[in-house]
Amino acid sequence: MFKELIAKNTELGFFEGEIPVNYQYTLGIAGDRFFSTLKEKGDFIASKCPDCGRLFVPPSLFCEECFVEIKEYVSVGLEGELYSFTESHYDFQGKKLDKPQLMGLVKFKGCAGGIINKLNVMYAEARIGMRVKAVLKPAGKRTGSVDDIVGFEKA
Repeated sequence: MFKELIAKNTELGFFEGEIPVNYQYTLGIAGDRFFSTLKEKGDFIASKCPDCGRLFVPPSLFCEECFVEIKEYVSVGLEGELYSFTESHYDFQGKKLDKPQLMGLVKFKGCAGGIINKLNVMYAEARIGMRVKAVLKPAGKRTGSVDDIVGFEKA
């Protein structure tokens, strides 16, 4: 319930209650292409700028350098390099995990961006720069979502 009137956007206010966060995230054209390829071929793809040749993972519809529309997609495979990692004690819904899970940012050769997902390695083994490979669900079990990526293991 609204308790007070705020005259300026610089004034502090307090609102009691909860804000419902019921939304559906859409993949968009490039995201749909990425996850369709993952489901059907078990491969990661990047979008490729026709002007400068930059590659983007996940794919983008426009080059962030040239501002040119991108329509070409190329395979980048399932192997990448661990760029960063952290230990998470909570799942994506904020529920405490029974045991901590490593999460990593994996970059692909020559590509801007990367993929964040679980690391299926021991904390003591994880190293920035280590080669990792995505582990996917079996072909018949993939649905075309981020859940198709089981995690990344040492390559």
